[in-house]
Amino acid sequence: MKGLLILPVIFLLSGCPGGGVPIAEHRSIFREGDTICFTVNKTDVLDRYSVYYWPDRKYTVIKADDRVSLSYPDTCFKVKLHNGYQYNIAYSLNGKSYSDSFFIDKDGN
Repeated sequence: MKGLLILPVIFLLSGCPGGGVPIAEHRSIFREGDTICFTVNKTDVLDRYSVYYWPDRKYTVIKADDRVSLSYPDTCFKVKLHNGYQYNIAYSLNGKSYSDSFFIDKDGN
């Protein structure tokens, strides 16, 4: 009987097999006005990126590409950012995943 009680505990403690995809590390992007730069280091290679936000509770992608190989200055993009929203960014540099987020208030700050 004790064996039947221990089996679920062992299963819960073992976790999921395979490990999964590692969590993206936080790394800030450079933003000035409507220009976003993922890196200004010429040796970095941008592999993928997505910039998105949630206007009216709807997931909206502003700009994204999953298959790029870009170096600075091509890692900078002009995108139209609207005031009053939080923006989320996911990207990979040199094969490593990163994320960042920022908020633009109604006054554009």
